[in-house]
Amino acid sequence: MIRYEWKKIFERRLNIIAMISGYVLIAGCVFSFINGASFYDKETDSYVEGIEGIRLEQERAKEKEDVISEEYITRIVKEIQSYGMDLESDEAYMEIIRPMGDIFYFTAKNYTDMREPYADRNALMEIDLTDGAQFYRQRMDKIRDYLDMDFSYGNYTKAEKEYWIQKAENTIVPFAWGDKCIMDMVWTTIDIGFYLWFVIVICVSPVFAFEHESGAVSLLLTAKYGKDRLIWSKIAVSVAFTVGYLLVGIVPGICVIGLLFGFSGIDLPVQVWNSVIPYNLTAGQACFYHLAIILLIGITVTFFMLFCSARLKSSLATLAIGITVLIGPAFFPMSKDNGAWNHINYLFPVRAVDFKEMLGAYVSYTVGEWVIPYMVMVVIVYLAIGTAALIFTRKGFIKMR
Repeated sequence: MIRYEWKKIFERRLNIIAMISGYVLIAGCVFSFINGASFYDKETDSYVEGIEGIRLEQERAKEKEDVISEEYITRIVKEIQSYGMDLESDEAYMEIIRPMGDIFYFTAKNYTDMREPYADRNALMEIDLTDGAQFYRQRMDKIRDYLDMDFSYGNYTKAEKEYWIQKAENTIVPFAWGDKCIMDMVWTTIDIGFYLWFVIVICVSPVFAFEHESGAVSLLLTAKYGKDRLIWSKIAVSVAFTVGYLLVGIVPGICVIGLLFGFSGIDLPVQVWNSVIPYNLTAGQACFYHLAIILLIGITVTFFMLFCSARLKSSLATLAIGITVLIGPAFFPMSKDNGAWNHINYLFPVRAVDFKEMLGAYVSYTVGEWVIPYMVMVVIVYLAIGTAALIFTRKGFIKMR
């Protein structure tokens, strides 16, 4: 039975086209990441692109500070302020920002309000250096100020404030620093898993619905193993296909990057992306968890598609629902006065896939005094949805015969 179900997935022309398209997308993106990488060479006053540029950046990173110490940040800010420029100007970009690279934006972001999507460059010009830059004190002050704000959609509870402040204070400081361009490429390669979900929706939609559409359902369900082994074979093959397709698409892309450049930066803290992230994770661990979330949501989407396929008896209707579930929530706005809706909105696949945003978002769910962070809630919700869909798929297929 299992062999027959595998055969049905790989015999459909639409499935083959979708699967190849997904892998072409992965290959094209990895090539684009590598070929399009561009780094400023201060010595030649020019940009070096592609593999050569990445390796140049890796060599330069070895010459820089490897720890974000208070003294290092104070020295950087003092140097910036000595120019006396408007940091939003083109002149400042050419003379200060471009030569400094990532460390400039990392530092500026630390002194920018958490509600702002982009770093306030001129915030660096306003720092009083009498007692040094106070980088880590500023980080905690910014987090506390954010948690104490009045939001139109609802404020943080006392338990939430205590939870997030404790997590932020428990992060290991000073942060290590280094070249993160390789881990950026790895992270973005994993992000492409979102688009592979569409392939899974296409391939899984007909699994049960095809039996209804072909009229074979009555015969299958009267067979000896029609109500048990057949159904579980379809489910097992669909899940194995989902996991296999995602891993075969993402892992080789990561391996290509690793073979070309190694995995420099894998042991850097996630705070190199955003200093306010309150988790003690390395970039490598974060990428692993990101991949795990991609797999979890992919499996849940598969279970949901199987449920719809069994219930609706239509491959087209199931496909339409799957595509809508993946794309539709991207157009759902966040509410200005309804915190409950916002917390639901955060859990849709199109938002839950942004693991880097998830790490830096101080989003939590409370049950009494119990605080559940965003990352954990995503796992709980998708496990629950997947389990419920799995339970009702068999009943739905038998009932709808």
